[in-house]
Parts: sequence; C-alpha cells; structure tokens
Amino acid sequence: MDSSDRVSLEDLAEVRRALSVMSRRSLIAATAGGLIFSALAVVAWLWLHPGEPSTAVFLAVATYLLFGLPLLVRWLRHWRKIRRQLAAVEVKVRAGEVVYGSQVQFH
Repeated sequence: MDSSDRVSLEDLAEVRRALSVMSRRSLIAATAGGLIFSALAVVAWLWLHPGEPSTAVFLAVATYLLFGLPLLVRWLRHWRKIRRQLAAVEVKVRAGEVVYGSQVQFH
C-alpha cells in the first residue's frame, strides 16, 4: 500500500470536523422536514375544517410524532453509528496499527 494512503490523527481530526458539519445539516433538515410536514398537514386541515383549531393542534403533534420524530431518530442513530466507527479507527491509529484509508468503510 502507498504510504500516502495511511490514516493519521490529523486525517481523523479533519474527518471529525466534516462529520460534524454534515451531521448538523442533516439533523437540522430532518427536524425542519418534520415540522414543515406537520405545518402542511395543519394548514390542509384548517383549510378543510376552519372551525376546529384544537383538532389541528392534535394533528400537528400526531404528525410530528409519527413522521417527523422517527426521521430525526433515524438520522441521529445513523450519525452515532458513524461516530462509533470513526472512534474505532482512531483507537487503532493511536495503538500504532497501520490503517489505510482505502480500507476504511463506514456503513
């Protein structure tokens, strides 16, 4: 293997910074997506039934709990898994093991 393909602690620090940005963006998008979906459901409900705001509030909470929250939880678990895999690679590098970037995969 080529020595330029070796993973160093500096490489891992760069990956952590990039991971932080990507995970933050996707979690914000997942949160916003759930809230937007709930808002659209409420607007549609109020357009069809203008005199029932209490039902609209219940609909907003229900749609977020059933659609928005599972989406957010899925992305939280996804990024947590990648962070754990990155930590495992870091443990190997700190232990002095030679780790090549072409052999590192995140699932």
